[in-house]
Amino acid sequence: MDHVKQFQKRQGVSVGYGPSTNLYPANGTGRVGAEGINKEYTLVQMIELAYSMEQKPNILIKGGPNAKWYIKKYDPRVIDEEIEKQQSWRDLSRHTMYIIEWDE
Repeated sequence: MDHVKQFQKRQGVSVGYGPSTNLYPANGTGRVGAEGINKEYTLVQMIELAYSMEQKPNILIKGGPNAKWYIKKYDPRVIDEEIEKQQSWRDLSRHTMYIIEWDE
C-alpha cells in the first residue's frame, strides 16, 4: 500500500456492469472463470495487483453472486453518477467498492 495516496471504502455500491467494464492484468494473474478475480485474494493483494497493471485502475469491487473481485477504471469526476446508474436497477447490498488514488 506504499503507492496509495488516498483510499475510500463504500458499502452497497458499484460502478459499471458487464465484461466491457472489467480490467485484468496482462498475464491473467488471479483471473477466475469468464469474469472476475479470485475471491480468496485479500484487499492488500488486490491493491498490489492493480498497481502492477499498466492502466492503473482506481476501482476495486468485491461482490457479485460468487463474491469475486472486479477491477475497473473510471474518471473520479463521474464515479458518483455511475453509482446512481447502478443503484436504480441492481441489488448492490452485498457489494463493497474501494476507490484508490495513486501517489504518482
